[in-house]
Amino acid sequence: MKKLRPAGQTAGRYWFIYLMILPTAAYLAVFQVYPLIESVRLSFTNLSLLVPGSGKYVGLQNYIRLLVNDANFMPILRNTLWWVVCTTPLQMLLGMAAALLLHQRLRGRGLWRGLAMAPWVTPMVITGLMWKWIYDGSYGLLNYYLGTDFVWLGNDATLWPALFLVSMWKGFPYVMVMLLAGLQGIPADLYEASAIDGCGALKKFRHVTLPSLAPVLRVTTLLIFIQQWTRFELIWSLTQGGPGYRTSVLQTYVYTKSFRFYQMGEGSAVAVLSALMVLAVMALYLRLMMAPKEGV
Repeated sequence: MKKLRPAGQTAGRYWFIYLMILPTAAYLAVFQVYPLIESVRLSFTNLSLLVPGSGKYVGLQNYIRLLVNDANFMPILRNTLWWVVCTTPLQMLLGMAAALLLHQRLRGRGLWRGLAMAPWVTPMVITGLMWKWIYDGSYGLLNYYLGTDFVWLGNDATLWPALFLVSMWKGFPYVMVMLLAGLQGIPADLYEASAIDGCGALKKFRHVTLPSLAPVLRVTTLLIFIQQWTRFELIWSLTQGGPGYRTSVLQTYVYTKSFRFYQMGEGSAVAVLSALMVLAVMALYLRLMMAPKEGV
C-alpha cells in the first residue's frame, strides 16, 4: 500500500510550482478581486468626490435611486440589451461565413486567414477612432466615396447600424478562429458518408457541420455575449454614449457616473447591477445548454 505524504511535505515538494503561480495570483488579487470587492463596498455608500465628508453607508439607497428615480437607467438598460442582442448574432454569422470560406482550399489561404485577423488585433480605441474618421460628416472616407455629407453618427436612422457594423467588423475574426478550429476537427469520413447518402452542400452543413460545431458554437456565443455586455471602449471612442444618452450602455454609464459626475457610490451600484445581470443571463444560458435532451 502506497504511503501517504504529510500535507506539509506535499506543499514543500511543489514550492516551485506555487512560486510560478504567485505572480498571476497576485495580479488577479490586486487588479481583479480587490476592485470587485471595493466596487461592491462603494455601492452601499454615498461617496462623491465633490462632497467633502461623503462615503457614509447608505444601504440600498443607490440601487433604489437607480431603479426607481433615475430616468436614464432603464433606457440605458434597454440600449445594453439592444446592443448585445444585435451584435452577438451578427458577429456569429459573419464569423461562421468567414470560417466556412477560409476552410476551403483557396490559393493563398494562409495569407487570407492572416489578413482576416487584422480587425481583431487592432486595439479597440484605435478601431473606434478609425471608424469615427470614416463616418465623419465633413471629411469621412464613407461620405467621400458616396459623394454625400451625411452625418452617420448623428442621425437616428443610422446611429445604431453604424455602431453594429463596427462591432461586427471588430469581433468576427475571433468567432472565425474558434469555428475554424472546430471545422478542422470534423472527421472527413462524415462528409464522405453523407455524400454517399446523396446529401448536397446544404444538407451536409445542416446535418454534419452544425451538429459537429455545436459545442464550439455554444462556448463562443457565451464568450461573445460577455464581451459585448462589458464593452466600453468601442462605444465611448465613437459616440461617448451620445448624443445625450442615446447610445449609452451600462458600462459607459458607470464611467459617466463615476468620472464625469464623480458619484462613485452610484457608479459602483451601476457596475454591480450590470455584473449581476450578466451573471444571471450566463447562469440561465448554461442551464439551458446543459439541460438533458429528450430521448438521450
